[in-house]
Amino acid sequence: MIRLLLFALLIAAPAQAQVRRVPPVDRCASDRSFVAFRNALNAAISRRDAAYILSIVSDDISYSFGDAPGRAGFAEAWRLDRPAASPLWRELGAALRLGCARDREGALWAPSMSMPNEDDPDDATYGGIVVAVAPGAGLRAAPSDRARIVAPLRYDVLALPPGDDGRGAWVRAEMDQRRRGWVRRSQVRAFTDLRAVFEKRGGRWRMTAFIAGD
Repeated sequence: MIRLLLFALLIAAPAQAQVRRVPPVDRCASDRSFVAFRNALNAAISRRDAAYILSIVSDDISYSFGDAPGRAGFAEAWRLDRPAASPLWRELGAALRLGCARDREGALWAPSMSMPNEDDPDDATYGGIVVAVAPGAGLRAAPSDRARIVAPLRYDVLALPPGDDGRGAWVRAEMDQRRRGWVRRSQVRAFTDLRAVFEKRGGRWRMTAFIAGD
């Protein structure tokens, strides 16, 4: 399970504690071969090029915790037989825009916030924690774009109420014990949302996972 002590501390922090933020970082930009690969991948996303995507995914790509890995299953899950209607372009593009981090084995993860921290204790989890990633996001006093802004949001960490079912355009959120309100669900991203993992195999970069969950 993915764990991070920071977010356990956030829940227990006093009202006067400093606001937590998790801005994207790009720790992969020093690898020229990956930068060239990522540029080509972003270009393929822009033109909705299913053939290119299938050429760079690994034979054993993980795309679901309930299905066997593999290119064929990935293509079916993301409806790549009908590229114009596939949600892959939106989701993969969003992941790539939020930074990149390298794990201990050399694999690259996007977004950077999805990188697990293996040194954290077992009781520190990502449950009910999100980051405001959309430009212009705001915590509002009511679930309306016309409601008063309680706090502007820029990569701020927010706690969601227990039992949130993931539905509805707006969700209750808490920055700290003094600042609570509503935020558009489309403006936040969970640490366990979709992430892409890339590895170099046989001298070529491959996407070896595009999966959500912990």
